Amino acid sequence: MARTGQSRALATTTAVAWGSSRSGSEGGQRAGAFAIHSGRLALAAALVAAAGSGAGLTGSGGENTRATPFASCAAASDTPSSRVYRASEVATHTTPATGVWVTYQGSVYDITKFIVNHPGGQDKISLAAGKDIGPYWRLYPQHTRTAYPQEVLGGMKIGSLHPDDVKAAAKEADPSDPYSADPEGSSVLHYHMKRPTNAEAPGSLLGASWITPSGLWFVRNHHPVPHIAADEHRMTISGRADGKRDFTLNVAQLKEAYPKHSIVSSVQCGGNRRAGMNEVKRTNGSPWAISAMSTAQWGGARLGDVLRSLGVDEEYVETHGIKHVIFEGAEDMQASIPIRKALDRYGDTLLAYEMNGEAVPESHGHPLRLVVPGHVGVRNVKWVKNIVLSADEATGPWQRGMSYKGFGPSTTSLEGIDVAGIPSLQEQPVQSAITLPTAGSSVAPGDVVSLKGYAYSGGGRGIVRVDVSVDGGKMWKNATLGEGSHQPLDRAWAWTLWELDVELPEDLPVGSQVECICKATDASYNVQPDTVQGIWNLRGINNNAWHRVSIPVVAAPDDEEE
Repeated sequence: MARTGQSRALATTTAVAWGSSRSGSEGGQRAGAFAIHSGRLALAAALVAAAGSGAGLTGSGGENTRATPFASCAAASDTPSSRVYRASEVATHTTPATGVWVTYQGSVYDITKFIVNHPGGQDKISLAAGKDIGPYWRLYPQHTRTAYPQEVLGGMKIGSLHPDDVKAAAKEADPSDPYSADPEGSSVLHYHMKRPTNAEAPGSLLGASWITPSGLWFVRNHHPVPHIAADEHRMTISGRADGKRDFTLNVAQLKEAYPKHSIVSSVQCGGNRRAGMNEVKRTNGSPWAISAMSTAQWGGARLGDVLRSLGVDEEYVETHGIKHVIFEGAEDMQASIPIRKALDRYGDTLLAYEMNGEAVPESHGHPLRLVVPGHVGVRNVKWVKNIVLSADEATGPWQRGMSYKGFGPSTTSLEGIDVAGIPSLQEQPVQSAITLPTAGSSVAPGDVVSLKGYAYSGGGRGIVRVDVSVDGGKMWKNATLGEGSHQPLDRAWAWTLWELDVELPEDLPVGSQVECICKATDASYNVQPDTVQGIWNLRGINNNAWHRVSIPVVAAPDDEEE
């Protein structure tokens, strides 16, 4: 009989069915109501659901004890330990073998026995192991809507964090540091750099929602974040060849004068999956894993609408030789896109002032940023202050330098190469990645492995198929395409999520490896290359080779706990 490798493969479903064991109780009804967060995330909603009912939460015995996931931790001491711990010691407690500890508001908690029953899945809560759990709770606000989650956590307190470590965490930044005023990033993210910020979310969180929560968005900055009040920001359009004056407007005028247009679009850094290229040979740039890509619902004015209102249309640009639109951010970063993309009504290029229904956050371009669907992330200029119509593309390292240029796999030096003459990256190739299971998982013979991931292609080319293998590419199965698959195949600006359950053979040798692979095909029937070697490049961009995750095979336990 096949077993679900849920606890080993970390491929847990996010649906919470805890309330079903408490049928007839108010708590059970609420658990069902909160089973999916915002229609997408079903993480720790059961914590909130249970707040309305005390039944079965004491762990003191009786018929309700098995109904609560907190019974295993309820026996904690009524008087928390007065012991003081250093943050460095807490950081060593990250596995069941060492004990899983977290901190919260200056206290230290041992959550080892609790994590296996966490309503949102063991993999989610384990991300906070050895760290402050506060940022994770802020990411999933179910934890802060009632006092109940804190009450549950309180029963696992083992001591306090050393005052020096509490002070260190709250220490004010050095005002002489040009990055001291940058917005505080979430500790959920993995930071490749902090000055400037280059950070991505754990890959296991990407597939939980088609729309990426703002707190999980990757951050790729080139300079300190500018702080701009929306009512003080001005954007200027220049370069009209007929001698007309520059056109300047603020965000309020943009909102009033031009209809709001909304799109869902992914943004992918050119260096996404660069870490995989580094395994072949070292490249140049941050070693992004699979999360230098995120998706949002954007709201703003079509750039084409703004340009046409100034008389800049297809006939105008042909007459005056305008081929590019250059964008300059308030932090002095500069990039450009072809004028045809800017004017194309179906290209959906936006001057965006909203992200996921709210004002664009500071780290992502407040108060105004460019969104160029289907184009590499660097063209989606943040904090836009100047727009220039031009016969030539932008100057500077992000357009004409090596940063976003593709070189051959044998090129290891730029000597003798006209770098500026090489076309700059705009649309990206077809891409896919496995978000679950993760490389830290394990499986047993006969397990059912739940694989999840994303697929995407530049230029609005939709995804028509994702193939998945669990035997190193010998046999393939078609994954089920989920959210994102409804997009028009010629206007698919966002990624497509996919999933597949695969039953492993019963005779898999313990100690062997299960090599999971995914590869996508887009609407133009472009496919991903099987290895990195043929696409390796000095800058480490456009790694779209088959994504592979190897998982060790371990012995199945004799008896599964009920």
